[in-house]
Amino acid sequence: MLRERIEQINQGIEKVLKNNPDIKALISVGSFSQGYIDLFSDIDLYVFTTIPKKYMNNTDDSWISHLGNIISRRVFRDSGEGIDKNKIILDNGLMYDITIVNLSRFNMIKYYFMLKKYRLIGVLPKFLSRSLSGNIIKFYSTIQRGYRIHADKINLEKTLNYAINFSKTKSVTLTEKQFLNGYNFFWQSCYTASVKLIREEFYYALLVYDHYLKKELIRMIEQKCLLEEKEKDVYYNGHKIKQWEGEDIYRKLYNTLLKDDIISMQNALIQTAKLYQYYSAIVATHNGFNLNIEFEKFVLNFIKNVAIPECEKQQDVYRS
Repeated sequence: MLRERIEQINQGIEKVLKNNPDIKALISVGSFSQGYIDLFSDIDLYVFTTIPKKYMNNTDDSWISHLGNIISRRVFRDSGEGIDKNKIILDNGLMYDITIVNLSRFNMIKYYFMLKKYRLIGVLPKFLSRSLSGNIIKFYSTIQRGYRIHADKINLEKTLNYAINFSKTKSVTLTEKQFLNGYNFFWQSCYTASVKLIREEFYYALLVYDHYLKKELIRMIEQKCLLEEKEKDVYYNGHKIKQWEGEDIYRKLYNTLLKDDIISMQNALIQTAKLYQYYSAIVATHNGFNLNIEFEKFVLNFIKNVAIPECEKQQDVYRS
């Protein structure tokens, strides 16, 4: 069955290329490109086109129908990465995550590398140079685990090699301002989440504040891992965290997950805060950043000595 699925994917990609001549290059990344997908893997594709708007029309599936029978399609812009995407699911469960790359934008990156080669990068405005540099580093984070070229009419492989070599020479340093923004955001959100739970606004607390807290926790774990080994393959947003950080943290994170009553939710907040406290202390010590220990204690004491007793009182009222 897996062999049939791989054959269907390859045939679908070939048909998409054949029927859309404006696609000048197409690559796959992730597990499919490396040949180790399972029945639940999604297929990550990058489509380089001269007509990007064509692929963002959510009323026209004709270009993508060659992949199979579509039962769901979502067209959106990833605000975090600033890229246009299609997410589709076929009736056999196959999932495609397709990024649409404007070829004119890509040509600017090629131009950027040419200027660097001849040491003329100074002719670009600083804001444009920073923007292109940031785009290259983001793209590298996608292709660093490997890619496969399915079509290339623009000498894409040469540019990809430039991007890999460029990104490897760029060490991203955590500044104190960046650290403190995330650090203060975490502890303030932890306090606010606890207050929301006291008020029995558990859905809002979980939907909004729990999301904030988990993202900041994962970012801090990533930072700690990169201190130990700069070349460590740390996946974004905690993806495959068991693989890159180990079994211990994977198990400890269980205690931070959703619970079925508000008191347990408050206790999960404490576990989340303690994990964050541990990792942030390591990162701060290494970089010489200051921690707000007083506020950390305030938040933990508030949850233990104010929030949980208040929630227990409410629970007693319901029982009576």
